Amino acid sequence: MVANSCIQVSLKHRVPVRAVWLPIIVVMVLACLNIASTAAFGAFIALSSMGLFTSYLIAISCMLHARLKDPIQFGEWNMGKLGLPVNVFAIVYTAYVTIWLPFPSTLPVTGTNMNYALPIFAFTTFFALGLWFFRARKHWPGLKAEIVRLVVQDGELDLK
Repeated sequence: MVANSCIQVSLKHRVPVRAVWLPIIVVMVLACLNIASTAAFGAFIALSSMGLFTSYLIAISCMLHARLKDPIQFGEWNMGKLGLPVNVFAIVYTAYVTIWLPFPSTLPVTGTNMNYALPIFAFTTFFALGLWFFRARKHWPGLKAEIVRLVVQDGELDLK
């Protein structure tokens, strides 16, 4: 392990191991919600899926924007001319799924079986955006170049 302040990156795997294990443990604990309430578990699954699909939507949209703006230098493996329609389909499909995820699974909808994933997701998204625009944008020092180099480079990097 290579340590830099509180970040520890595994030299073998080139990832911050503790940052990978923490969400795994949190998800395992939260999965126990199914024991107490299936509605809470459904909202938890919808909320985590919405977050995952939204991250895909952002990444694929950035790729599509880059494809349309300037020619991209691809690596060894790429889809060639099929890449553009696949990106468009992925955005449409991801948006479609994200819209339907927070809907309740049973009718009639009551306070007990309501899926509260959308209000929770909207609140946390607006909170994060507000935090970024009002504080973090001015005070965030940026990525640590040493950590980025360690993750991207092959071989070992001495962090001091």
